[in-house]
Amino acid sequence: MEYRGRKESIITLVIMIIVAAVIVSWITGLWSCEAGKKDLTKEHRLTISDYVNSVSVLVQQSNKLSYDFFNAVDMIEDVSREELNAELLDIIEESRIILQNSNELNPPEGFEVAHGYLELVFDTRERSYEDFKPALFNALDDLDLDISTTQITNTFLYMFMSDELYKYFQAELKESGENIGIGNLTIIDSVVLRERSLTSSQNVLAFISDIKTVTKLQERRGVAVIGDSIEFDPPVLNENGDYWIIGKGNEINIAVKIENQGNVVESNVDVLVTYKTEDNISDEKSYTIETIEPSSQEVVTLSGFTAYPGRKCEIEIIAGPVPDEAFMGNNTLIIKFMMEN
Repeated sequence: MEYRGRKESIITLVIMIIVAAVIVSWITGLWSCEAGKKDLTKEHRLTISDYVNSVSVLVQQSNKLSYDFFNAVDMIEDVSREELNAELLDIIEESRIILQNSNELNPPEGFEVAHGYLELVFDTRERSYEDFKPALFNALDDLDLDISTTQITNTFLYMFMSDELYKYFQAELKESGENIGIGNLTIIDSVVLRERSLTSSQNVLAFISDIKTVTKLQERRGVAVIGDSIEFDPPVLNENGDYWIIGKGNEINIAVKIENQGNVVESNVDVLVTYKTEDNISDEKSYTIETIEPSSQEVVTLSGFTAYPGRKCEIEIIAGPVPDEAFMGNNTLIIKFMMEN
């Protein structure tokens, strides 16, 4: 445990040194842009105003993205792995767009150093979101816990450092304004790391332990026949004891909903309908659902069953089972019916 603590401290120190080195490179390369104070023209003032407004929009988007990120983390127990993966991918993509848009901004003269800090802010945040997803799934898949703990801790450290860098941006923006005669130039605050305690590996280890106990993140598979969804053609007119009475017709068509009650996408789900009369005449028809999303329902229609008016009949509908299905009590539905003479 002591070795792991030293290893994590070294990793954290290396990350902070890298970020510090990048900052120094920005300052060294751009500091000369601050030289030479000029009179502030109306056009220059409008350019600065447009720049600050554009940055404010990006910062608001970044703040909202942080809210969406931690909301997704909080909702882990209510979503499937597929849903969580999709949510995190959306967050990564939005973060990339924010970074790209910030890179495409042209800072006004005298604000180049401030903009350098801003690009570092969004670059560090994008990196944190991108690194978090594989680290999280490494933890959930029981890959090396020490490594995944360090990986997740580092993503939160990136968030923390981006918040600190943003303070430098705010200060530099204000100073750049003062250098050209604009006093009190400010911009909205931005903090994306919800809890600073998450930069502690021990707290991250507890965080991982909590989410690993969530059953919905474990693969759960199962399909079901939705009994009250069945429809006959000809339609059901009334009931007589255990039997449904359907209208007259030359053939019988049946539609029923099949639901994916698991948390993974199911493919090639077989649905079998067996039709029997009281004098043992039988027929079978089958259908294969190519794909069905978690919690989704698919309407399956099977047509062309021969009609036997006046005879007691029944249909048995069986969905699946799918591989590794634990509960199969709702995979089968039996309906008794008679067609009018």
